Amino acid sequence: MVLLLSNDDVRATIGMADAIDALDSAFLEEAQGNVHQPQRLNMPAPEAGKSFLRIGACVMSGSGWMGFKAMNLAKNVGVRYQVHLYSLADGALRAIMDAQYLTTLRTGATSGVATKRLALQRPGKVAVLGAGQEALMQLEAMRVLGLVSSAAVFSPTENKREALADYFRRNHSLDIAAVSSAEAAVSDADIVVAAVNSPTPVIRGECLKAGAHVNSVGTARPTQREIDIEVFRRSSIVVVDTRGGVFSESGDCIAAAEVIKSEDSFELADLVAGRAPRRTDDSQITLFKSVGTAVQDIAVAARIYQFAEAHGLGQRLADFPYILEKHASKPYH
Repeated sequence: MVLLLSNDDVRATIGMADAIDALDSAFLEEAQGNVHQPQRLNMPAPEAGKSFLRIGACVMSGSGWMGFKAMNLAKNVGVRYQVHLYSLADGALRAIMDAQYLTTLRTGATSGVATKRLALQRPGKVAVLGAGQEALMQLEAMRVLGLVSSAAVFSPTENKREALADYFRRNHSLDIAAVSSAEAAVSDADIVVAAVNSPTPVIRGECLKAGAHVNSVGTARPTQREIDIEVFRRSSIVVVDTRGGVFSESGDCIAAAEVIKSEDSFELADLVAGRAPRRTDDSQITLFKSVGTAVQDIAVAARIYQFAEAHGLGQRLADFPYILEKHASKPYH
């Protein structure tokens, strides 16, 4: 029986700590050669303006899951996300779930997986660039990891940056300030998290303090920028979730082609498996660049499904989808 999970159902399941745990295991599984995922498919719909359909699929042969996420943007409407999760053992469709919350959760959790291996492992100042749901989840991951002593958030929209700061003050008693410029946020920051939708960079490498770690997750299209070339030039270690995706989809990497090549970076799965370098001194600047991968979606979706099953969430769809082999004796059924 298929479990149908709405946005509210998904939000009632797991939190950041569980998502980070799920992705630690998933990236290790990937490093062991047990994850198979082609580069995701991006299909523009020029007849509908800036609309597009993006599909990312993967098979996790170690843990026994497979599935895909579909994301579509409709001009003047917005973005929709959904995940279809299958059991590898019998091919059964186990769940169809709204993936808006899942996407922001797994993006923050993926940064968490990288940050606990690249950043200085002590509480410090965290700069947040952006004030949407992805920015919120980036800071939440840093908070769950115990890496935040204080924070500063910048968004060009004053009420949005104030709202994000107020959320963390009220819910987590966090020492956080809403500031009026990116430079003010980044100044003296030990960790910088960026999740912005901008055609021009908002983080300049010259503003980074020695020893800073940067998570850049907001530029998954060639037309988007959030970090400048100097960030790449100053980074001693550059880790990406996938070379193929980051260096073909991220406007930041495309713009910095003369400074950073695909082969100069390391994939997150290799970092988790201990096959990529970590910082050797406290003054190094490190960078994690992410555009998202299917294994992130499916690993977190599997954990969400298991929680929903155990706690009776969602609606059940009987006899869906139709199994052709099961009805082979009834060719005109």
